[in-house]
Amino acid sequence: MALFDSVINEVKEKFGIGGDKAGGLIAALLGLMADPKLGGFGGFIDRFKNAGLGDVVGSWISSGDNTPLTGDQVESALGSDTIDSIAADAGVDRETASGALGGIIPSVVDKLTPDGEIPDEESLLSKIGGFLSDWGGAVTGAVAGGVGAAAAVASGAADKVGDAVGSVGGKVSDTVNRVGDSIDSDTGGSILRWLLPLLLLGLVVLLGFWFCGRSAPVGPLNANANANRANTNTAAKTVDSSFRIEAKDGKYVVSGVVPDQKTLDEIKVKLDGQFGAGNVDFAGLKVDANAKPFAAGWWANFSQMLPNLKDWKTGTLAFAGNTITEAVGLPAAALDQLKSLFGGWKLPDTLGTGAAETAKTLAEVTLPNGTKLQAYPGGIEDQLVKFIQSDEYKNGTAETLKDKWFSFDDLNFVIGKTELTPESKRQLDNIIAILKAFPDLKIKIGGYTDKTGDDAANLKLSDSRAKAVQAALQKAGVGTQVPEAEGYGEKFATVEENASDEARKVDRKTAVRLIK
Repeated sequence: MALFDSVINEVKEKFGIGGDKAGGLIAALLGLMADPKLGGFGGFIDRFKNAGLGDVVGSWISSGDNTPLTGDQVESALGSDTIDSIAADAGVDRETASGALGGIIPSVVDKLTPDGEIPDEESLLSKIGGFLSDWGGAVTGAVAGGVGAAAAVASGAADKVGDAVGSVGGKVSDTVNRVGDSIDSDTGGSILRWLLPLLLLGLVVLLGFWFCGRSAPVGPLNANANANRANTNTAAKTVDSSFRIEAKDGKYVVSGVVPDQKTLDEIKVKLDGQFGAGNVDFAGLKVDANAKPFAAGWWANFSQMLPNLKDWKTGTLAFAGNTITEAVGLPAAALDQLKSLFGGWKLPDTLGTGAAETAKTLAEVTLPNGTKLQAYPGGIEDQLVKFIQSDEYKNGTAETLKDKWFSFDDLNFVIGKTELTPESKRQLDNIIAILKAFPDLKIKIGGYTDKTGDDAANLKLSDSRAKAVQAALQKAGVGTQVPEAEGYGEKFATVEENASDEARKVDRKTAVRLIK
């Protein structure tokens, strides 16, 4: 236990977490660091770099003092679901777990990178195995056996695998008795008396299979591992539905994957009707029963914008899942409609009406009263001003306008809070200017979250954020034009909670709609 003695003592002293739970917290963290599905130790470090904490991470790996993390920073990098899982594994509440991890992670990374280098899988497991095998708790004892078995397979030491697995069996058996007694006295969670051994055994099998896949065949154990790998490789894999149409001098090439023949046939009929039979090549469009359907409303919205593509000669338009991956060379009317109809979708960083895409940079937008705004072409300001002046709005009713939302593209909050970031001021000032330029205009603010975390907490956070934007507009003197603000939580989220953070970003937004 010597490697992490000081870390365990730090957790006990600073956060008041008992020795067993402190060890459980570190064990759960080490499991996350070693998980090959998440990229192992390198993938763990990358999650913090991708959260903008590269300099902080550097302090842990280099010599010198380790910069600690806040609970919000931990959650930003690891995600709320991961925090919940670690808290549950360690038997502590979520807030305690995130706070303690903020201190533990820098220390653990520092211990595992003594030479300032990211350890490879085998080196990491040897260090973790030493800690776990010395740790006297039931949980870590069983996990240590799993690491021992995996390491034996990885090195090709077939004669050690049986002993390691046998050792695990004994430790799991001991675990049932010792953990059962501990659970009954500490938490009363009797369900874990049968669940925990299964989880521990599953970890052993997972690590064993992982390393078997990286080494030469070794006896019966590798045969089982290879059979498992074969089953995994042949299992059906879900993919996102995708659709891409490329215009080349009045001819069109369609490719992608759709979930069923009915969808493919509908696309053929619609595009043949639009561009003329014989002008569209559908050879690249395939049916895959394992493809996930497009986000709701995709086909209806695409069909609605098709008339504006009638004279489209050169360019590309592509969709995947709930993301527009390409939009190049579109007619101006089609591009405007694309932004309007697919406002809730993730758009490419660059959009263009010419043969090449143009960089996303601020441009000048002039309001009817002469006020000039700095805004992104096609951004919320551009969309709002054009829509306010359109017949669709002028002739619209409360019913027809209720689902017409415009998402902010540069308004953000401090993680986990309702405080607007300083960078949000420009776009907030632009909305204020638009309201002043159209004094009869009234808007509603909507707040949204992704699917991760507690439903009730998401709803509360989104509502508080929507009302924070409303309060900022009221403070600026346009409050009478912002009579409503409401949070919807994850109700309208379209991306699954187990997707990447980048993919889920499209669901975390604040939006505006016009009301009459």
